Amino acid sequence: MGEVNGIKVSENVARVDSNYWHYYHRVPESDREITGKYLFFSESKDELERIAIDEIEYGGFYHAKINTDRCKRGDDYVLCLYYVDDSIKFELADKYKHNPKVKYRYWKSDEDTLKGKYSKQFLEQPSPKERKKWTRRKI
Repeated sequence: MGEVNGIKVSENVARVDSNYWHYYHRVPESDREITGKYLFFSESKDELERIAIDEIEYGGFYHAKINTDRCKRGDDYVLCLYYVDDSIKFELADKYKHNPKVKYRYWKSDEDTLKGKYSKQFLEQPSPKERKKWTRRKI
């Protein structure tokens, strides 16, 4: 078994903090290939952390991140739950559809992230100057 890197937040989940992100990972870590992420938004960072820990602990996920206060855009925090594919997008939608504290935005591929593709909801939040930073072509 690998050494725990970070603060243990549950039996099998550790958290590592940076200035911009709170990173969550399963202990021991997995080397599964990640191709994208499921996105959740909420004004409650605590609710997103609860979901991240629960999904890593019991839902088959291995990695997640939530933005810090310093990296917050608009009113919401974002939870990125990293996964191998988009095969459980409807299962997650059904699981969280009655949670009034979160907005679930389905799947976003790493390819779309690298190309600078962002949702209309995300792009409506920043100022025009900030929006330019987020939408410049990455590859």
